[in-house]
Amino acid sequence: MIYDIFQVLLWVTAILLAISGIDDLYMDMLFWLMRRKYKSRFPDFTNMMEKTEKPIAIILGAWSESSVIGRTLSYAVRNLKYDNFRIFVGVYPNDKETIRIVKEISLKDARVIACINPQNGPTTKADNLNSLYAGLCEYEKIYGEFEIIIVHDAEDFIHPNSLKLYNFLIGYKGYHAIQIPVIPIKSKLGGLLHRTYCDAFAEVHTKDMIVRQGMGTFIPFSGTGMGFHRKTMYFLEKNMDDSILNTNGEVLNPESDEHFFDDRGKKMAMNNNYFRNDEDDANEPFYYNDTEYHDDPFDSMSDKKTIYTRTVPESIKNFTIIFFALVLSGIGFLVYEGKTESENTEYMTKSDKGVFINKVFASDKQTSGYFNEQSLSENIEALNGGYRDVKYNVIYLPIEGGKLGIQESIWGSDVAANDRLASIISQPSLSDLTGYVSKTTKKNEIIYKVIISGYKNIDDARESIIKIRKIFKN
Repeated sequence: MIYDIFQVLLWVTAILLAISGIDDLYMDMLFWLMRRKYKSRFPDFTNMMEKTEKPIAIILGAWSESSVIGRTLSYAVRNLKYDNFRIFVGVYPNDKETIRIVKEISLKDARVIACINPQNGPTTKADNLNSLYAGLCEYEKIYGEFEIIIVHDAEDFIHPNSLKLYNFLIGYKGYHAIQIPVIPIKSKLGGLLHRTYCDAFAEVHTKDMIVRQGMGTFIPFSGTGMGFHRKTMYFLEKNMDDSILNTNGEVLNPESDEHFFDDRGKKMAMNNNYFRNDEDDANEPFYYNDTEYHDDPFDSMSDKKTIYTRTVPESIKNFTIIFFALVLSGIGFLVYEGKTESENTEYMTKSDKGVFINKVFASDKQTSGYFNEQSLSENIEALNGGYRDVKYNVIYLPIEGGKLGIQESIWGSDVAANDRLASIISQPSLSDLTGYVSKTTKKNEIIYKVIISGYKNIDDARESIIKIRKIFKN
């Protein structure tokens, strides 16, 4: 029963994995086809590090993040290779510990700013980000407008050069928004859990971005590591204004009806020209990026260099060994569970429903001393608990009182077994025989054995079974 259930679950799992694998195979094929087209559209990053820094705002929500927010902020202000930025942290008034840590860091570095949500937490991430955005707007009224807004999570290690990339692509190349790849850093449970989800997500999401951009469709944002041009936020604000919604709640055509103003107060339509920068290289043509980077971009992530020493071939080898070990373990389980409940040869006996039952079980008791081994013929074989009579399809086994019994047949119900026993002992030529029905449970399966008892040796028992088989041909 357990084996059958396991086999069904295994087939269902195999089918689902095959279907999921087709989807992954399709994405991998598109990735290999699209990646050159995607790469050919890269701008030249040679001068990225030398570009003048645009003002950048980083917003991240934090509810009950006291265990990680200090590390995230300390790492950012210490390692980011960028000066013109501010970090706005959205905290809640009832999360005192997170507020305390954020304020301690903000006292040491004024670029960290705490924005306290007017509601007690937790609320939704959208609510927290909206509160952060409102605080950012109030900050801009006093200190001036930001050029770029970046969204991160409270536990993120922000790459030291990422702000340079946002600055270059959004501030100088005229992109409306960009999403950088999200790469997990191995945790203490990395060897067991991290690679089964985090690495898989990172790989699929990165490939998805490349495929979608190569196909010219929208790019999926991951909720972190995404940057927006400040004017993009203005555009979203205008679209969410009730004044441009009709009675059905539908947005009117913002591209034709909505206008924004430039620095001189002149109306500008919402199109690509609205996002275009004044720099000379904003309209330079795209071409293949052949820039080479000589240093490891993640080298500064940790002082323990040994974390990143594993090579790709070593990782593939380790995962392959683990995979085959799991496969062989599953096959071994199937082979083991697929065996019959004893090493006996299968026997065929009719049940009460006219179906043949295929197993006859011997007693677990050893039979040494019960029988004379020399009396065995070529059709009788010794078992671990009895003797099997191949010719007459029975098992001879020891019973109480040192006697020998014949396991004549097995049945699926008590009624059928007792009917069988009654039909045997009711025969005139077998009236001297005695017997009983034995009930046995094997792996949730109940079987009833017809036992003919009272023999001194195997030869006497065989004489009785010969008589029984002459009368009952099955």
